[in-house]
Amino acid sequence: MGAIHNTWNRVSSYCGVGLAAVIQGDIGAAQRAYDDLEPWRSLMWVTTTDRILGLLAQTLGKHDLAIQHFEEGLEFCRDGGVRPELAWSCSDYAEMLLDRDEPGDRDKAIELQDEALAITQELGMRPLTERILARREILRA
Repeated sequence: MGAIHNTWNRVSSYCGVGLAAVIQGDIGAAQRAYDDLEPWRSLMWVTTTDRILGLLAQTLGKHDLAIQHFEEGLEFCRDGGVRPELAWSCSDYAEMLLDRDEPGDRDKAIELQDEALAITQELGMRPLTERILARREILRA
């Protein structure tokens, strides 16, 4: 039990440091957190490690790598029936695509937002619903 507990604590630490690096836009910390967390792909913590890896790769400007992680996260959530996390993963992935703004990104982002909205409205995830709708309003302006 001790080894499992230590591993869980380690992954939790990597996730927490990674999210802090994303929020702060700290490239150095994001790279270290990515390197530490990458071997722990497709795990469910409070969120999926794939979504955090996607956010970290996005922070590092590695959009193709971010897409790979977000896609793996979507698959993980769909296969596992983890709908609240699926909604967050769709939303974060859509945000990355809208920020990147390459051909086809906007259409894919709208599909992801639609999927996230369907889930958030069904499950009553009001803050995420409002976040997605606010982003859509900004895009229309």
